[in-house]
Amino acid sequence: MGKDNMEKVREVFTDAGKMRLLAAHVWRHFQQDRCFEEAASLGYTSLLSIVPLLAVVFGVAAAFPVFEQWSADLQAFIFKNMVPTSGEQVQEYLTGFLASVSRLTLPGMVFLILTALLLMMRIEKSFNLIWRVPVSRGLLNKVVMYWAVLTLGPLALGAATALSAQPLFELMGMAGGGANSLRTVGIFTFTWLAFCLMFLLVPNCKVPIPYAAAGALVSTILFSLAKTGFVVFVSRASFNVIYGALATIPIFLFWLYLVWTVILLGASLAASLTTFSDRRSEWRWPWEWEFLLVYRILGHLLQAQQDGKTLATEDLLDFEPGVASSQLQHILVQLMNEELVTQDQQGRWLLKRDLGSYSLLNLYRAGEYHLPVGKSLTVPSVSKWDPAFMEMMNDEHINMDRSLKSMYLSGAAPEAA
Repeated sequence: MGKDNMEKVREVFTDAGKMRLLAAHVWRHFQQDRCFEEAASLGYTSLLSIVPLLAVVFGVAAAFPVFEQWSADLQAFIFKNMVPTSGEQVQEYLTGFLASVSRLTLPGMVFLILTALLLMMRIEKSFNLIWRVPVSRGLLNKVVMYWAVLTLGPLALGAATALSAQPLFELMGMAGGGANSLRTVGIFTFTWLAFCLMFLLVPNCKVPIPYAAAGALVSTILFSLAKTGFVVFVSRASFNVIYGALATIPIFLFWLYLVWTVILLGASLAASLTTFSDRRSEWRWPWEWEFLLVYRILGHLLQAQQDGKTLATEDLLDFEPGVASSQLQHILVQLMNEELVTQDQQGRWLLKRDLGSYSLLNLYRAGEYHLPVGKSLTVPSVSKWDPAFMEMMNDEHINMDRSLKSMYLSGAAPEAA
């Protein structure tokens, strides 16, 4: 499976036509998930939570004597490589805030840690939305994962700081431009790995490593470009004239918004690779028959449930030729919102409720579908469930209160006979 995912990534990124289709698919995915609004929310939340989060990170780092001597270098590393242009002023403010943390009482420290955890919960919620995960982690799993991140994060940052130290490059005989180039490559690689781990660990589902790596690489490239462009923009803007001494706050908030936009775009790419299909077909499902398509998709999921299986998005695309991956994804999101389907930890689809108590009328009201009353079937393939559907559509007195399960079973009966 891992080799198949790697091969899919390689094929997509080496074919210009597939790349255009993927770009359009990612953009639709990005817009459907309202990622610009999510980035704004995360940016504002990060502004409120950055002091508690850094206090916890540096507090954990201070517990390890080996990293104590690099504490100042660790802070400088973060602000130099993560916050452009206004990093020195922000660092000065945050250093003062962090210094006051040591005077907090026990209730204050508990509140500090909870504030840091709330930011991580907000990030998980956004990532679950992008990966279409309907259920977040349980409380115990949240605590374990968040504490692991807060514990391992300082160790990784400390190691990165140590590896970027100038004496190491001098020991290797690489001074001047060579050391700077290697440091730049090292920082780029470290940022890429950090984003990759974020995409792998934060969503409450299994994310293929090649997909996470591809999305993280795009986020890292855009992050590096954003730092350069942001410096140019701020140097030419008149924030100081408008905001005066408070200019650092809107500048920093705008930077956080850009960072989260870049991260969520990479996450959208990683998630979209799971549902992307470059299948080309001369025939596409027309809008007037989309209600039948939704009916069929639920039929496939019911059949899989009876067989004790789950279905991947690729399986549904194989069952229904002519369906665009974006169209199928839109339908699955609608069914998920109706609480008819859900996904497991591997991102595979399964029914969430009993279709014996869910009627065709309920399904019709769940979306904006055209009712093909009195029309002949014009799709190229016919499923075993179509006769029950078409009989109802052609009936003079349509009774849509019939349960979906009874319709599927009536359609399956002739085949079993």
